[in-house]
Amino acid sequence: MNQPKKIALITNASNFERQKNIVISVHKTLKAMGGYVLYVISNYGIFPEEGPYSYAESGIYDFLDYAAFDGCIIEGNIGSHRLLDTLAAKLKKKGTPFVTINIAAPDAPFLTFSTYNAAYELTDHLTNVHKCRKINLVLTTERELISKQTLLAYKEVLKKGNIPYDSNRIVYQTVSTKNGRDLYRIFREKKIDDAQAVICVHDVLAIGLCLELESRGKKVPDDMLLCSLNRSMNSAVFRPEITGADRMDARLAERACYLVTELMNGGNVPFENYETAVIHYGESCGCKKILSSDSAKWYQQLIVSKVEAGGQISQIMQFNDALETVDSLDELGENIRHMLLGIQCKEFFCCINQGDMKYIINDSAYQPLPKEKPFDDTMVALTGTAKRCGILHRHAFPLNEIAPVKGEDGDIFILYPLHHKDILHGYMVFLNEYFPVEVYNYRICHEGICSSMENLHRQMILRSSIKELDELHMRDQMTGLYNRFAISRFSEDFVNSKEFSIAMIDMDGLKTINDNYGHLSGNHAICNTADAILETASKSDLIVRYGGDEFQIISRNLDPDYWETLHAQINTLLAEKTVQQKLPYHLGISLGFAISTAAKPLAYAQSFEIADRAMYENKKLRKKERK
Repeated sequence: MNQPKKIALITNASNFERQKNIVISVHKTLKAMGGYVLYVISNYGIFPEEGPYSYAESGIYDFLDYAAFDGCIIEGNIGSHRLLDTLAAKLKKKGTPFVTINIAAPDAPFLTFSTYNAAYELTDHLTNVHKCRKINLVLTTERELISKQTLLAYKEVLKKGNIPYDSNRIVYQTVSTKNGRDLYRIFREKKIDDAQAVICVHDVLAIGLCLELESRGKKVPDDMLLCSLNRSMNSAVFRPEITGADRMDARLAERACYLVTELMNGGNVPFENYETAVIHYGESCGCKKILSSDSAKWYQQLIVSKVEAGGQISQIMQFNDALETVDSLDELGENIRHMLLGIQCKEFFCCINQGDMKYIINDSAYQPLPKEKPFDDTMVALTGTAKRCGILHRHAFPLNEIAPVKGEDGDIFILYPLHHKDILHGYMVFLNEYFPVEVYNYRICHEGICSSMENLHRQMILRSSIKELDELHMRDQMTGLYNRFAISRFSEDFVNSKEFSIAMIDMDGLKTINDNYGHLSGNHAICNTADAILETASKSDLIVRYGGDEFQIISRNLDPDYWETLHAQINTLLAEKTVQQKLPYHLGISLGFAISTAAKPLAYAQSFEIADRAMYENKKLRKKERK
């Protein structure tokens, strides 16, 4: 049985509606053709190439380096010409046939819609039907073919109608409603605010301009006619409905499938391929009309999506809250799985760089993979579920396989990067789900998953810091032993059992050492004594520098011989240290102890008092012996 061929679709979700149309159209077309698996490699926006997130967002496209695809389609919304040139160079180097949609790569077939006819028709409509002679034209960039075609058509219509061409009426503006609003100011500054009509290459600009006009007491279409060369759901449901050109994204995507498969089969296709945009006239250019069946469907879709979004958003926020507080990788994986299942996503995998697994649950600084290799050779599906494999937990697989399950005829895999700022940890994979391109709320979900990994890492740092501060709080800086704060923290573990023993230790002659040799020598003597106690006592004993030259040991050992032997061993070791270090003074200790048993239980305070008295009795005895 022949393995299905793998086709990559490189896209971007900055234009959510366009991406949805293209992804679904490509998948349905390939599925109908048979023998193909589609891998959609996407991210969530266009970022400046020098911006803080551009590397991590665009890093998902590096799959072209690691995975072998039989063909590729690049959708023009990916971000920049530089990025397109980079991706095209990678595909050419690997000999992978590819076509582009709405953006042209050097020496490669591309497919776009022709705005020439639409721009010609719109300009002609405004000049002939509405008798406009002053028409402002708003384009995006001089490099774009759409802008070039639009400007050419605009000039030809003006020439045909004997209307003088005024280059001052051509404005370039990037796409956003804010920039659309700003057009009003630009028109006034350029002294072209007397326009009877405005054609915007993008409907978002037209919507922004319409809002600004209304805020200033002007009405569309009464005071100015508005048109665009892009018709989305935004312009269809806006009031007044924006006249615009349907860019036929679904049709372009369908045709791109046939072009790339033709290339894969060794055929030749033209470098330039066009579809013609279709004008939909609305109220914004003064053309009153009854709501079309297409617009009615868009309204229905919009209402349904809003109802679903409203129902999901509180649920997603609850899941995101849970993600913020996870304290282990396993808990993180479980929360991600429950979150996605809870919002009706059935088949998915959360894949993380194997090397990053340790970082996420470590308190160390992140050591990023080199930018030329953002993914580990081995990926780990932290969590995931699919019909063909069931629930996965920490399942490792080679990066070049892309996902933890192999693709079958008609499958679609949709990939989005998992990153925190410029740290790319891995990616989400959705199998046979349109979920991330159909459900806009998923972006909130995705952000929660990304940030939860960094939150988990920060929790590890916080825990480590708290532990370190706790240790500093309970540690004697000079000797490294516990201090008296540790007694209140740990003594209950010993005392609660009612079977424990306490020893009090006092150094011999510390005052004499300080008086004769200085306090630095006294400090050295204290440290030698602490080391000797630590070397001889049981590892399970709690050893404390009680203060000055006094030490305390709390133990579970109930044998009096233990303390007698320990006393002797410490003094023997101190004598050896005196000789080894050629110290000019004597080192030794006095020790007293008390034992609490189940038969004769003692409180901590009682045991302490008994051990302290015994230690002083031992100290007096040792002084007599030294004389």
